[in-house]
Amino acid sequence: MRNKEREKFLILLVGILFLIFLITESVNWKNSKEEPLKVSYLDVGQGDATLISYLGRYQILIDGGPSGSKLLTQLEKEMPILDKNIEIVILTHPDLDHLAGLIDVLRNYKVEIFLENGQVADTNIFRELESVLQQKQIKRKVALEGSEFSIGEELSFKVFNPDKVETRDVNRNENSIVLRMEFGENSFLFTGDATNKTEIDMIDDRENVDADWLKLGHHGSKHSSSLNFLKEVSPQVAIASAGKNNRYKHPNKEVVDALNELDIELLRTDLLGTINIVCVSPTEECLFRRE
Repeated sequence: MRNKEREKFLILLVGILFLIFLITESVNWKNSKEEPLKVSYLDVGQGDATLISYLGRYQILIDGGPSGSKLLTQLEKEMPILDKNIEIVILTHPDLDHLAGLIDVLRNYKVEIFLENGQVADTNIFRELESVLQQKQIKRKVALEGSEFSIGEELSFKVFNPDKVETRDVNRNENSIVLRMEFGENSFLFTGDATNKTEIDMIDDRENVDADWLKLGHHGSKHSSSLNFLKEVSPQVAIASAGKNNRYKHPNKEVVDALNELDIELLRTDLLGTINIVCVSPTEECLFRRE
């Protein structure tokens, strides 16, 4: 290719790329105005993974499910086009069905901060996670009861559990990070695999667990989401993150019956796939959006 032709080709290529960038930014900005906050309970099978997208530019990922390929597929559907940054990744506890998918995320996205409960698991998958965190030089922070952080003026988080770092590889579920998110008048509670014991501890500590949207602990297991805890949270809607036809039969019938008794709507990833909750304003009620 002669020099003049090469120069014209490069100018045209740069112009096309710039146009793609403008279109992408326009789409992302339009989405941020239509849905300033979107909470996506991702369909990752028998596990947990929740993506919080704020203003179309900031992402927080809570847990990663059991499979990197499944998680990456879901993130591609929910993340803004060409966005390869996730500002905060939170690992509630080091169980495989919450941890494994995060390894591929750390390898494929730029992650600013990695929040964890400080517990070390004596497993190969956890050692692989630590190795990737070290290779990528990602900042690691421990989130304990009383920890707070926010993004802008409207989106805030507070941690209710654990109250200390468990140095032994025991009681992982009890040591799950539990955090409450507020967006104006809307509230969400994320519980990891918190058990009935954890629920009692939070109530005894007089934590403000009241929330509009509750992610059921431990996929709706009978060891979580006690009737008393559900009354304290008093959510409008509960979400169960579970795999289709899973061998544990999550969500458990006792939990489903308790939700029905309290007139709490139940949304299930095993039946609905990814569940998107969209908030258009801090002063308006967030809504479940069917895709």
